[in-house]
Amino acid sequence: MSPPADDFVPPMPAAPARPLPMLAGLLRARRDLLSIFPADAYRRQVFTTRLPGRLILVANAPEVVRDVFVVKHATYQRKSRFLEDALRPVIGGSSFIAWGDDWAEKRGAIAPPLHPSGLARFHPCFVQAAEELAGDFAGADGPVDVAAAFAAAITRVLLLAVFGPSVPRAEAAAIAATFTAYQEAAEVVDLLGMMGLPDMLGWLTRRRAGRLAAALRARVAALLRAAGPAGGTALLAALRDARRDDGTPVLAGERLLDEVVMFLLAGAEGAAITLTWTAMLAALHPATADRMAAELPTAPPGFDDLTGLVFTRAVVQEAMRLYPPVAVFARQALGPDRIRRWDIATGDIVLAVPWLLHRHEALWDAPHVFRPERFLGDAPRRRPRFAYLPFGIGPRICAGAAFGMAEVMAVASVVFRRFRFALAPGFTPRPNCRLALRPKGGMRLLVSRR
Repeated sequence: MSPPADDFVPPMPAAPARPLPMLAGLLRARRDLLSIFPADAYRRQVFTTRLPGRLILVANAPEVVRDVFVVKHATYQRKSRFLEDALRPVIGGSSFIAWGDDWAEKRGAIAPPLHPSGLARFHPCFVQAAEELAGDFAGADGPVDVAAAFAAAITRVLLLAVFGPSVPRAEAAAIAATFTAYQEAAEVVDLLGMMGLPDMLGWLTRRRAGRLAAALRARVAALLRAAGPAGGTALLAALRDARRDDGTPVLAGERLLDEVVMFLLAGAEGAAITLTWTAMLAALHPATADRMAAELPTAPPGFDDLTGLVFTRAVVQEAMRLYPPVAVFARQALGPDRIRRWDIATGDIVLAVPWLLHRHEALWDAPHVFRPERFLGDAPRRRPRFAYLPFGIGPRICAGAAFGMAEVMAVASVVFRRFRFALAPGFTPRPNCRLALRPKGGMRLLVSRR
């Protein structure tokens, strides 16, 4: 029998009793960023680490996050160089890592077709991918890596949304698997660069990651060529048709490829990770899974029906609190500043860490405990606005946030109504944060019909 939800603490890395020495912390961060935060990081409002030639400051209170990421957006609009270097081989100069006027122009092209008012037209894509996934789960014999399964299913959603039904379903699994391999290969923490030294040792890692990035971009480029200048869906047409004041296209050639790759990868990542951790929570707490199943309809819901799935949405939101897909937001100061008592120099790094904010002892009661009730009724309105950041912060908040939530809810409404989940024998879930907060080694669960 599972413990009451009020007492259930799902897996998390053990926090060091005290801050790690600089080199030890950097070495551990290369494997998992979350494991470096000491116990008092879940109580502090601001804390810093000094590296050679660089300060790293963690904004760990809602008012500080607002001041840095919203009020001073112009100073902190650029993502860190280390994140740029990690992602540029695969998403190029897309809006995810662009900044300044370049970002504003690209954001202006991608945001309108993803506006919440138009999401209903994507609902058939959500349902089709969910039904295909349900067919896979129904035929499963033995443990399933649901992390890979959800990644393929959500990538399938996005391929349908961009290119239509002509793309073979296997393409989604291939793209998702290649991106998983890329994340495992990419250098997330540039150890020598963080210490102000030239990187002469990472060539082997970069070479393997570069091959995977090239293979992934080649796949998407082939899909764009196959679609032709007038093919694909209305979403792809909207991206192609975005124009500057002089009539030239905002997105064409490599710039269009960058945004499509970014949409496929970033769009799939958050939703797939959220569904993965939700499935783990359902496996570890069957009473919650049963309550979700009782709320969900026996037939796939229509788009308007999703708003009525109140408890299921709360479980999903609590999954994103405990396991935020992007657990660390990093910004590189474009000019000098002062945050509380710390002077910030150009090039210093300021972080907001949803993993810490979502578990902060001053912001959440029993912060490590699984409680979907935190998102029921008027409870969300009683929290500080910047205590919960599942989709980002300020002007750079995810343009596809509403799209992502809608696809998660549609897939969840099919999967959690029809199936039970349990941990595979001998498997222990381990949160691991590199580019995103994924389970280390996947998520091996037993899947059975209800």
